Amino acid sequence: SNNMRERGKPSNQMNRELLGPFIVEDRRMLSRVVGDRIRITHIIQPGNRILGCCTCCNAPDSCPLLAYCPCFDYPGYIVNEVNSSRYIYVRENSLEWNNPQMQSAKGNCCGMACCELVVMDDITVLYFDDMYFDDVSNSTRRCNDCKTFFCGGRGEQVIIDSRFCFGMCKRGRKPFFCVPSCFPDVCCPCFVKSELWVEDAKSAVETIKMVRDETRERLDL
Repeated sequence: SNNMRERGKPSNQMNRELLGPFIVEDRRMLSRVVGDRIRITHIIQPGNRILGCCTCCNAPDSCPLLAYCPCFDYPGYIVNEVNSSRYIYVRENSLEWNNPQMQSAKGNCCGMACCELVVMDDITVLYFDDMYFDDVSNSTRRCNDCKTFFCGGRGEQVIIDSRFCFGMCKRGRKPFFCVPSCFPDVCCPCFVKSELWVEDAKSAVETIKMVRDETRERLDL
């Protein structure tokens, strides 16, 4: 506020500007209904991490490496932290989600701890005018409930990507901007797509599409 006063703007005028719409003319999708905050319109429930039938217990806190055995899961404290860190926000102009991962904590063994894990956030923000934000689809695997029972799972899957040529091609990163859709992801890492794991993929797809289309119409994009 001091900097604003130095430029000749009183604080009450600045507050009125922040309470009004914030418009970015050069990229209207970054505009906000209220200047000092980004409105969250919907919260989508992220998918639950479900263990397979062979996993019977959590590894001890002091020995997380036991999680590599089929019958052990990661220690309970790190599982709870990861689950608590997940979120999916549909904002007024974008989609934001956190897909946290586990990693070794800081320690004395090459900078890492051998017996302690921490959460590493992986936050993505995708604006509705992004050229890759075209197709939002329910890509949940077939027989998901059965496969989850035996092998575990993360919920239902939503894919965001961009296809053209009647769906036969996908957009990719340079130098391969056009990639046939039949190519598997493993063989073609240049695919541009975003994956979300949700509790209800059908409802999530409908919500994301609805807010995206309404925002584009409101901003005349």
